[in-house]
Amino acid sequence: MRMSISPKFSVKEIVDSTIGKDWIKFQAGAFDMGKRLHAYMINFLNSHKHRRGGNGKLAKSINFEVKAGAGLGTIFWGLGNISSLPKYYYWANFGGQIPAGGGFVPGSFEGSRPESGLRGGVEKFNYKDGSGFGMKPGTVARGIHYIEATRTRLNASLRALLLRLKSGVK
Repeated sequence: MRMSISPKFSVKEIVDSTIGKDWIKFQAGAFDMGKRLHAYMINFLNSHKHRRGGNGKLAKSINFEVKAGAGLGTIFWGLGNISSLPKYYYWANFGGQIPAGGGFVPGSFEGSRPESGLRGGVEKFNYKDGSGFGMKPGTVARGIHYIEATRTRLNASLRALLLRLKSGVK
């Protein structure tokens, strides 16, 4: 027995009735959406920190990159080029086990041993600095999930943009 399943909608019809009507308006809306998502991601990172004393390095390193070629049938923008992000961007988003599997981690807190009165992230830890100090983390790092939050916002923003174009609302 053979079965064929076909969708109840046509992607071509949806594109023709929304984006195809006014490509220039779609480009402008998509570019504006990218700028708003960039601001949202930075704000989300800064407002959802789990520890005090952060310097905002991750949020500052997330850039908004635009690829030239608007008007040629393509739109491209990206948030946070991985090659320019600090190595801990992954841990900040997903959380998980501290590097070294919770064992001893070599390094120092600004050149000295950790002080129990300064717990909670008010000192910067310099990994493998050769000082002979270090720490043995006891807890798992909690993720902020800023990538997922921005992705959810992207989906909602794109849906709203398409509805605006389809209905003719500016």
